[in-house]
Amino acid sequence: MTDLSMAKEMKNRRISESGGNHLFAFCLLSFAFSLLLVGCQHAQETLLVGRPEGPYRLELSITPPQPHVGQQTSLTYRLTDNKTREPVSDLQILHERIIHTFIVSQDFRIFAHTHHEDFFPLTPQDIAAAQFHFPYIFSQAGTYLIASEFTHKDRSWVKQFTVNVVGSNEGQPGELIADLERVKNFGQYQVSLATSPDPPVVGHDTELVLHLTREGTPVSDLGLYLGTEVHMASWRLDGAHFGHQHTYTPEMAKMMAVMSDHMSNPNHMAKMMLQLMRGPARQVYWGPTLPLHHVFPAAGVYKIFFECAPGGKPLVLDFMVGVVEYSEGVDTTVHSIVTPSASVEGFSS
Repeated sequence: MTDLSMAKEMKNRRISESGGNHLFAFCLLSFAFSLLLVGCQHAQETLLVGRPEGPYRLELSITPPQPHVGQQTSLTYRLTDNKTREPVSDLQILHERIIHTFIVSQDFRIFAHTHHEDFFPLTPQDIAAAQFHFPYIFSQAGTYLIASEFTHKDRSWVKQFTVNVVGSNEGQPGELIADLERVKNFGQYQVSLATSPDPPVVGHDTELVLHLTREGTPVSDLGLYLGTEVHMASWRLDGAHFGHQHTYTPEMAKMMAVMSDHMSNPNHMAKMMLQLMRGPARQVYWGPTLPLHHVFPAAGVYKIFFECAPGGKPLVLDFMVGVVEYSEGVDTTVHSIVTPSASVEGFSS
């Protein structure tokens, strides 16, 4: 090989190596830029995954990533199948909403029951993507519990989240004190709460009955609120054991009696109860009493919020109830004020 040929080959090799180095540098820069974009996206939101695990994964994105007292926060859900990772695009609407969200501060001073549809129309695109969002303003600093309930294939599921909110000392949590008073005033309303059995017993059915008066006169103009006369949301004071219930109707009482006689399994019973609740909204109670049923899963003191609509205007009531462990000799009888209806479609005694 001549000196001239060797010189040309060395020049071509340097050009080739230089091009390769430039390509490697470009790829490295592109990868770093992609990481930067992902980092920026995650820096703009906090992504939480609902508990407990199960067949569904509910993600909650919070923007801005650190909620502040008094500032609007955007909450966005995305629901997927845990196996396929595909959106759950065939959710069922229960009580007029696709996902019910309950937000409560750890000291139980703040409570909210909110939904996507309260702020935005529910579009086919939202349903297909199983993605829903709404704004919320936290009014005090501290820890909040969020319980999200959705219905799929005739079964309701609850996912829970914990969110920390920062802010000034003016919005700090208050001291949590158990208050078992059963008669309370809420503005112009005096409301009493009775339970049967009293006290409620772990693992056994409890009937809770509200009695409302307005300035001394029994309430007789209750309206429907989200498809039922009353919603109930409950937590034990340590934040565990969330529960969500609704009006207990004569049709439900009949169904429970029939299914109990037939020794039906609890899952089938829950499915049939859900089908009753998914039917067209029909008012049964106008006041002054409102019955509900609930099975408390563990002993302790529970905070219970009730939402109803006397005069068609939403009203939130709150009580605390002590629940005891079962022991031999404890009376678990429910003395119900609800008379079972003569028949329920699809059932016979």
